[in-house]
Amino acid sequence: MSLISILWNFAIEKLDQDKLGADPAHSIKRMHEGEREHEPWPPELIERFLNEARPSLRWAVKLALYTGQRRSDLVKVKWSQFWRDDKGRYWIDVCQQKTGAALSIPCHKELRMELESMPRVADTILIGDRGGPLEADSLSAAVRKQLRAIGVKGYVIHGLRKNAAVELINAGCSDPQVMAITGHKTADMVAHYSKKRDQRELASAAMEKWEQSGKPKNVAGK
Repeated sequence: MSLISILWNFAIEKLDQDKLGADPAHSIKRMHEGEREHEPWPPELIERFLNEARPSLRWAVKLALYTGQRRSDLVKVKWSQFWRDDKGRYWIDVCQQKTGAALSIPCHKELRMELESMPRVADTILIGDRGGPLEADSLSAAVRKQLRAIGVKGYVIHGLRKNAAVELINAGCSDPQVMAITGHKTADMVAHYSKKRDQRELASAAMEKWEQSGKPKNVAGK
């Protein structure tokens, strides 16, 4: 559409082709209006996906959810990057492709149990259908296909990165603590993720604090 408009205007302005008339692409509605924001997955969708997806996709979703990393980084994580320190704590080392940041992420207990039950058939934790390395685009396509199979549209695997940030925020983590896991360089995106917190949970916590604070001072009691 853009190319047609450029050529059309060039023909009229530079080649004096006035008889061409109006640009035919001008009134055509664009299919994409800017980049769509990836939404976090609802808890019920995560549960359903984990229950119905094949094991390799379940592993991918849990790795995304409990590390908060991008798909391009998830497919590169090797088994050698999943390790235990001398204090018995489990970690996953990640080098982010987009930022170059090297992160050591504490392994969530749910993810650790999943990893310990998985077969190690390749160097990387996530594998393709044939048992080899998995590409980021292939991972996105497989997740999208599974979502369509259960009748769900509008969610992608990158949304789970936002889920991780929101869960950390809901748990009371500070901005630097969230950033230490997700790898964000500034607190601006963390503040943006804060807006995705569940309104009912926030309201419930607020009311609980209010009730615990005692009787309102500006209300006369009997």
